[in-house]
Amino acid sequence: MLMNAWWFFALTLLIEFPIILLFYYKQWKEILVPFVLLNLFTWPLLHFLLLTTDISLSLMELGVALAEMAGYKLLMKSSWGRSFAAAFIANGISYGAGLLINNYSL
Repeated sequence: MLMNAWWFFALTLLIEFPIILLFYYKQWKEILVPFVLLNLFTWPLLHFLLLTTDISLSLMELGVALAEMAGYKLLMKSSWGRSFAAAFIANGISYGAGLLINNYSL
């Protein structure tokens, strides 16, 4: 189980980072640390809640995207629009990949 958790965390980073880079290409040197810090906060929190509550995965993913949106806004000093698009597209694609890998149904 632990190995699977690290595998999925690494996969999340590999899927989301290129997408985030598309939105912050001019700040490519500065985006790595906020990206990793935000994921180190939201990813374990999501999985803790997934194991300890009855909140739907889709609703938790929405919360993750909102938290990361606020994080990008504050840490990268970007517009709300850019922060929204970056967080929701990156998380939406990694969420979709997770559903496909795990054969989840909505």
